[in-house]
Amino acid sequence: MARRSDHTREELEKLILDAAWAIIGTDGYNGLTARGIAKHIGYTPGTIYNLFASMDDLSLHINARTLDLLYDVLADPACNDPKKSPAQNMKRMARHYIRFAQEYRPYWLMLFSYSLPEGRRDDPWYQQKIDRLFSPLETLLCPYFSPRQDGQRQKTARLLWASVHGLCFLQETGKIALAYGKKNGGKAAADSMADMLIDTFLNGIKSR
Repeated sequence: MARRSDHTREELEKLILDAAWAIIGTDGYNGLTARGIAKHIGYTPGTIYNLFASMDDLSLHINARTLDLLYDVLADPACNDPKKSPAQNMKRMARHYIRFAQEYRPYWLMLFSYSLPEGRRDDPWYQQKIDRLFSPLETLLCPYFSPRQDGQRQKTARLLWASVHGLCFLQETGKIALAYGKKNGGKAAADSMADMLIDTFLNGIKSR
């Protein structure tokens, strides 16, 4: 059993988060326990609560790591190519999001399925990460709104993102065929539907 003095507070925090990340990757977020983390890092469960107020607090930090990874994917220059049209960039961004959900499935599911206490969801540092997540899409929507319509543009970005997320959720839960047709419910279904969604969505904005 390791001693508390073996690691600094910062090192120990990282050890705990890395261990939690590994457990979620193999057992899902429902398999995450303080005892399991403690066994993984060679400390007592009490050590975890010396650094994190609760398992909810620890889960919030895991979700924050997922948000950071997802932001890096959506902010990829390939999704913001000035030589491409906004629609082309949005379609690329949607594909990146869908691929992220596939590659990081247990963390993606935890991000949207784990119920945090209401007060914790409003933590300013965590809310900043959520708001930042929409900024790449908000930027792509700039040509469709005047500078005076920033609020509407932000709401529109969230609505479009939520729509793509819905398609992604159907695919990751094996229900995409319900929307796309039983014979056309393969892995490409979400991509195709996302393309159609974005074209229809932008045509609606143009004609308003």
